[in-house]
Amino acid sequence: MTVTAPPPPLPPAVAELAAQHELGALVATFKPKRYGVLLTLSFYVTLLVLLFLFVVPAVIFYYVSLRRTPDFNPRQAAKRLHLFEHGLVVDQETGRGTVAVRWDEVRLYEEQVRNVVNGIPGPVMYTCLLRTPATSVAVTHFYRDPQVWSQAMQHAVLRAQGDRVQERFLAGELLDFADFDLSTAGVTHRKLVLPWAQVDRVELRDGAVLVLRNGDPSPWARASAKSIPNLRVFLALMEKYRGA
Repeated sequence: MTVTAPPPPLPPAVAELAAQHELGALVATFKPKRYGVLLTLSFYVTLLVLLFLFVVPAVIFYYVSLRRTPDFNPRQAAKRLHLFEHGLVVDQETGRGTVAVRWDEVRLYEEQVRNVVNGIPGPVMYTCLLRTPATSVAVTHFYRDPQVWSQAMQHAVLRAQGDRVQERFLAGELLDFADFDLSTAGVTHRKLVLPWAQVDRVELRDGAVLVLRNGDPSPWARASAKSIPNLRVFLALMEKYRGA
């Protein structure tokens, strides 16, 4: 990821947390996404109408919906997502917790959802769930540029874990990728093993991972992409050893 300007100084608490987990140099910082002036004004109009007509629905609308957005809550607006060389520090979307995660010990799950309204596709909504033995945190489109930070996370995990995972693979270890297990014997899915020599290719299609066998146009196995931890690591192994 390329940063065009020097990142702003880190808050002391974030700097201390990053140093404690040895996260290295700061790469980029992402702010919460804001609705913009026109949409914010429309929320104010809706709130005023509800207050005029119904007090209780207005209070519910404010505390359930508006208080969660950075446009109406300074505490939410002050939250940040910081990506470092060896991990991240993020303010959780709900509550006040701040979480640090290292790339070399995380299991990263990514989900991409595109809603279609009246036949018109909307923007892609990104969610990255990061799990370690010590913590779990979800990063959502609450933060700006989700396509940028989601791809940066996937590539960072691949850089941090790719070589080590390959060493475990070559040493004969069975690698757990949820619906798939990888070993030198081949790809295992639902207790069925497909030898590497018979693996034609792997595809990402409509939110699913498809494994295709030589000479068979139909997928040999299918799984939801969001269910596979460290998806880029999985795809890199599949691409390297297919047909071997």
